[in-house]
Order: sequence, then structure tokens, then C-alpha cells
Amino acid sequence: MKTKKNSSMPRNIAFIGPIPPPVGGVALANLRVQELVRTHHPKDVILTLNTSKGLTNADLYKKKGIGELLHFIKNIFQLIRFIAKNRIDVSNVFVVPNISFLREMIFICILKLTTKKLVVHLHAKTEGDYFLSGFKLKIFTKVVGLGDIIFVLSEKFHKQFYSQFIDEKKLIVLENFVNYRNFDTNISDKTNDFLYVGRLSEKKGFLDLVEAVILIKDEVKNLTIHVLGAYENETFKTLIETKIKRNQLNNFKFYGAKTGAEKFEFFKKNSVFVFPSYFENSPIVLKEAIAAKMAILSSDIIENKNILDPFSIKEYFKTRNIQDLAEKIKKLHNHKELVTSYMNNAEKVTHFGYDYAGKIIKKHL
Repeated sequence: MKTKKNSSMPRNIAFIGPIPPPVGGVALANLRVQELVRTHHPKDVILTLNTSKGLTNADLYKKKGIGELLHFIKNIFQLIRFIAKNRIDVSNVFVVPNISFLREMIFICILKLTTKKLVVHLHAKTEGDYFLSGFKLKIFTKVVGLGDIIFVLSEKFHKQFYSQFIDEKKLIVLENFVNYRNFDTNISDKTNDFLYVGRLSEKKGFLDLVEAVILIKDEVKNLTIHVLGAYENETFKTLIETKIKRNQLNNFKFYGAKTGAEKFEFFKKNSVFVFPSYFENSPIVLKEAIAAKMAILSSDIIENKNILDPFSIKEYFKTRNIQDLAEKIKKLHNHKELVTSYMNNAEKVTHFGYDYAGKIIKKHL
């Protein structure tokens, strides 16, 4: 006679994915989901396997070489040892459709065979990455579809796309979410300064931001942009520092990568969040800016608009259009009443908090 498993026994819930550093969207999402699991399943045991290299500066866009391949192989052997050492009831694996999916594909196959429940956190766009076209897309979705639960980042954008390839019953929307308490502030206490948070790279639009300020530097002499983030490489750092020095800019204040309370304070005290990125999945920093009651100046890529369109809290500029970005910076810098109205509207937006995400985590994990 089979003995029923005691449902009150603590489960081992494993998280396989990156943890900061570097500070990236997937790594932060990993930490946030773990935090919610601790809150809603306090008896369960959380196990982590960190797949990050642990570098402060990480150039995510350079061509992958032998070093990256060796790191992937190392991670695979780490996973095998991790499984051999631990009994895992629920495994969470974080997936993006770039070349690193060669590693995650092996992760998923191993975890499907060795753990009781496989949860895939799909942090993916719908086009533009290595595994999102042709035969590679079929391989990608076939392997991801092995998950028992597959979390996607939005209903009308991500779920709608991936339901063409994966059983829709498995697809559960779990937006990137933030703890609003960390960002709570009074609008009246904010300065008029701007804030940039993210990797300092060309594809994140940081060069465009510097070029835009150069265009209008004589018209916005008291403009200050606080910059949180690490350079993707030394070449880009030299390029930016040279441009700033050559054009005698004093508008940028650099602090390096910040996390936790230090980062929250920058969101709390500044008024305008500037986000010039060329591509994203579902950028969590936009939701952090909303939680901090900020006006937002954003590139007009679809991933940003998917978050911001419903709310009167933002100005868009045409992606990669330095002149348009410059004009919008000048507009928000010179029209304090407009910025205040956007901040007041942001205060009413509560869509991206822990409460709703917590219900999803409690139900499906």
C-alpha cells in the first residue's frame, strides 16, 4: 500500500540562473521571485545555483568566445553536482533566447528528468535574438515547452506570441514586479534631476544620451543626470569619458552599479527617469521608476510601450534619434508643471507591485 506524501513537509525549491553581479534584469527577477517564495511558502527550503560569472562589468553583446563556452560547460557540471547533492521538488530555470540557451537547453532536459516540477521563467522578446527565428525558434519553443509551468512577461505581447508554439495552458503571465515599499516617497521631496539606471553600453542608448546632452548643453546648463550602472567594457568607457571631457560636460554624475537601499534612494529623490535603450524584454527599471512616482522619458520600442502606453506618465522619443531625445530632455527640463503632472499620475499606478505577483507565485509554485 502506497503511503501518501505529507503535504506539510517542506519542499526543496531550486533556482537555477544568474544572481548579481552583474546587475541585470534576469538576475534581479531571480532574486525577487525567491523573495516572494520565502514570503508565501515560508516552510520550504530555497536552494540556489548561480550561473553568473560574478563580474561587475559584463559585455553581454560581444561575440561569445571560448571563455564563454568553458563557463557554460562549468555551469552544466555544477548543475549535475547540485542535483546529486540535493533532493529537488521544484526547479526554476531562467531562460533567454540568446546563445546561452545552448546551456539552458541542457539544464531543462536534465531537470525534467530529475525534479518533480519544472518551472521555466521565460525572459524573452519575440524577435531579434538568436533563437527567435526559423528552425531555431522551433527548437527553442519545443525545449521550453517541456516545463510544467512557463512564466511569461506579459499577456498581450509575450503570451500571445508564445502560445503559437507552446501549450497555452502552461503559459502563466508573471510580470516583472517590484516592491513598492522600497520606492515609496513624497513627490514634494524630489529634486528636478534626471536618473539613468542600467548598463552603460551603446545598445542601452547611453551614447545617444550623451550625444543628446551635447546638442543642448548651452540650453540646459543646470541639468543633472545621475548615472547608476557599470560600463560594458573599457573601450566604451573611454569613448564616453573622451566625449564628456572634449565637450566640457558637467551634467553627468557617475556612481557605478548600485543595488538595494542605495539604489532606491536615487529613485526616490529624482523626478525624471530617462531610458534610451534600443531593445528590452520587459524592463523592470521602468516599473521601479513608476513605483518611485517618476516621470519617464523612454525610447519608443514596443517593449517599453507595452508597459507605459496605458499611463499618462511619459514622453517617448524615436529610438536612435539623438535630436528627438535632445528635444524631449529639454522639454521635461524646462516644463516642471508637466513633470509634476506625470509624477502625480505615476503615484496612482499600482499594477506592478508584489501583491498580485505574490498570488501567482503562491498558486503556481
